[in-house]
Amino acid sequence: MRLERFRPWFIPVVALALVAAGIGPFGSASQAAPAYVPPPPAPGAVATPPPLSATATPSPSGHLIRYSGQLLDYRKGYVFFTTGDGFRADPKLKIDDPNGKATTLAPATRVYARAAFDTGNGEIVELALSRSPLPTEANYEAIKGFVIAASTEAPNPDLGHGAGFSGRQVVVVFTVQVPSKTPFGDDIYMATDISGWSATAIRMDRIDTLHYRVSQNFLSGTRFLYRYTRGSWRSAERGQDGLEVPPRQFTVRDADTLNVNDVVYHWGDEDSSQPDLGSSIPTPFNPLPFNTPPHK
Repeated sequence: MRLERFRPWFIPVVALALVAAGIGPFGSASQAAPAYVPPPPAPGAVATPPPLSATATPSPSGHLIRYSGQLLDYRKGYVFFTTGDGFRADPKLKIDDPNGKATTLAPATRVYARAAFDTGNGEIVELALSRSPLPTEANYEAIKGFVIAASTEAPNPDLGHGAGFSGRQVVVVFTVQVPSKTPFGDDIYMATDISGWSATAIRMDRIDTLHYRVSQNFLSGTRFLYRYTRGSWRSAERGQDGLEVPPRQFTVRDADTLNVNDVVYHWGDEDSSQPDLGSSIPTPFNPLPFNTPPHK
């Protein structure tokens, strides 16, 4: 058997092997193709900026802006500032101190925070917590578009004399009905953003077993947020489903007197074993608390 019979397949295979090894037709190694270098950006083009913090939780866009303020609450995946505005938090929200280190603080009322917003989805990916105000890298306008639950855009309180508000003093009477299982010896309070969210800011007077009332003077045009408590944030009001609720909002209109009637359905520390007090005391709200059979 002669070698010439194998030339039709042997020669191409050898040639391909030489090319893969970088050997040219004359036995010398051929130069490698130069690495691809992307062209420079066109004049006026703006490149996507890198993350502002290498420690921030990865997020869809990676471009972060930071806004600082005082917290109102953090619950159900949302962060609320004392402006009354709520923002969605990333499920993997990173909580640390202003230097990016671990902290024992928890996001709660009266704690200051610097929130890092991901501009791709508007979520907060990092909260730096502090007991004192923190410097900010962005103003409110930069995060305004990420608001999920917004309060008035005016500062709290807003004492402007425009838009039908004269700024005169108005008496506002708040009346609240509390749950029937509220301990009879407990006091009821109103906490507001204009009182620094103190849980015992405004003590209310008992009317009967289930109703409390208080009168306060405000200037027309004042806008504020408030919640009912039994003296602590642990015992603050809850919604009908037993879960935490956003703070109530109120604007003082021009009038001599305004009446506000609210209902508290549950307390944060409600004891399910507490006896139901009901409305066993005759009051203007319930003049006949007992089911009396008709006279025969």
